[in-house]
Amino acid sequence: MGKQRKWTLEEKEKIVKEFRNGATISYLMKKYDIPSWGTVSTWNQKYESGTLGNDNRGRKKQEIEDIDILKKSYALLIKIRNEQHK
Repeated sequence: MGKQRKWTLEEKEKIVKEFRNGATISYLMKKYDIPSWGTVSTWNQKYESGTLGNDNRGRKKQEIEDIDILKKSYALLIKIRNEQHK
């Protein structure tokens, strides 16, 4: 089994946009040498939910949730800080 290709976010978005504009999955698989049908379908679902750019490989679910909580907390603290300095 060969090494898996790592797709950039720009490549994924380009392929998903082609799919959304009517290109078939089999056409895109041949054009971009994509190994499975599920790849384009998964990218499309993530594109719709706004999570296409997230790369959570190797992370446990709890770690991902903790990171999300920290990001939201940090954003809230920055917002409060900015309001205090007005």
